[in-house]
Amino acid sequence: MTSKPRLLVHRTPGETRAAAFDRHGKPFRLFLQRWGGEGGPLRCGARVEARLRANVPDQGGSFFRAASGEEIFVRTKDAGKLTQGAAATIEIQSEARSGKLARGKLTSEADTSGIAPLEGWASALGASLEDAANVEQFDRIDSAFDEALSPWCPLPGGGNIGIERTRALTAIDIDTAGRAGKGSAGARAFAVNREAASEAARQLSLRNLGGLVVLDCVGPVTPSSAEKLKGALVQAFGDYSNRRIDALKPSAFGLLEAQLSWAEAPIADRLVGEDGLPTAETELLALFRAAARETAANRSGFYRLTLSGRALPAYIARRKQCDQLLKEAFSGRVSIASGKGEKSVVRKE
Repeated sequence: MTSKPRLLVHRTPGETRAAAFDRHGKPFRLFLQRWGGEGGPLRCGARVEARLRANVPDQGGSFFRAASGEEIFVRTKDAGKLTQGAAATIEIQSEARSGKLARGKLTSEADTSGIAPLEGWASALGASLEDAANVEQFDRIDSAFDEALSPWCPLPGGGNIGIERTRALTAIDIDTAGRAGKGSAGARAFAVNREAASEAARQLSLRNLGGLVVLDCVGPVTPSSAEKLKGALVQAFGDYSNRRIDALKPSAFGLLEAQLSWAEAPIADRLVGEDGLPTAETELLALFRAAARETAANRSGFYRLTLSGRALPAYIARRKQCDQLLKEAFSGRVSIASGKGEKSVVRKE
């Protein structure tokens, strides 16, 4: 990008959320940390102490276990000649994601930087953090996270792209419904495909998606436009992320394939369960954010939080911590109601 992004951060009890916005005001990177990092997954770039649990040559690597209990896979060529039970320092190269362990490599240097994850995230983006200070900025961050979970994303000139993640790849489809265009069929196709490639790049960065990506281009795709579309995707993704990307020109079937390196876990893996619904922890922390909004709007009001049956287990698991966080953040003005409700709500007393 030609200008520094704007980084907005929203700190609420139990959770810190941040979003990076480009010069057009569109989000392209997200940050999420819960419970101050306590019990959270290993983060990309972190250096952790672990012990070799098993060498598995037929799987091409070795399994290590960090002090937190999380498993890390290290490729054979990166594992050295350690024996089972040996201690090692491992740098996390990609975070654990659905169905996949965290991956790392051995390093001789421990993490002595002392940089907190949020500050490290901001430093990597080359910009300063700005605390969200009003409802409008709270909404911008929330909307960025909602966008990262949406199956559809609008294109600037009309139409949409649909994004579907499978076990093998991420498929991106272009829907031109409602889009008006001028010129030849080839010119119209190139215009929408170029927009789709640029928007797909932003979405892949926003959602932390990697691996194989396939964009189904609108036809006709000429040899000249094929090369330009490949370049548009690679350049746009490079504007948003420093992860490696390799791409091929669209095939005879109009499929533009790209391979992206993994780093941070997909944001969806942190927010929703296999059923596609918010996890119990996500719902609980969303309720805490709602309480923060209410208390900011009414600085003298008292509130009770009613938990749904889905959110209640997450609260019980961290009852003392949650009660303390609410007390510190709201000076006793927010408490958890006894019993449970059909849905989680904030009620004024």
